[in-house]
Amino acid sequence: MDIAALLRTMGGLGVVLGMLAAALWLVRRYDIALPGRVGAKLGRRVELVERIQIDGKRSIILLRRDDREHLFVLHPDRATILETRIVRADEEAQAIADLEQAEHQRSPVLCSSLEEAWFNA
Repeated sequence: MDIAALLRTMGGLGVVLGMLAAALWLVRRYDIALPGRVGAKLGRRVELVERIQIDGKRSIILLRRDDREHLFVLHPDRATILETRIVRADEEAQAIADLEQAEHQRSPVLCSSLEEAWFNA
């Protein structure tokens, strides 16, 4: 193989890789919806969070609708609901903190000695 053929091969490879990079840039820049593409778009209420293939016929999907998540098993002829109205961990932690704060504000102090550190330890 002479040097001209090697340069022609490397140049062709560079052109093909450049076209692939340009196509990827266009898809990302203009948010072009490709077949099979999963992702959230602005203004949509339902989002596919994750899909895990169990075997050739079944898969588990996690859907998010508004602020709740729903877990399904997809079979070839039906879908089975495993869990619904799942609250995400960060929202659940916030809800627990809010409940504890509200409970602490409502509890009256019956005796000032019960508020001391040695009693609460």
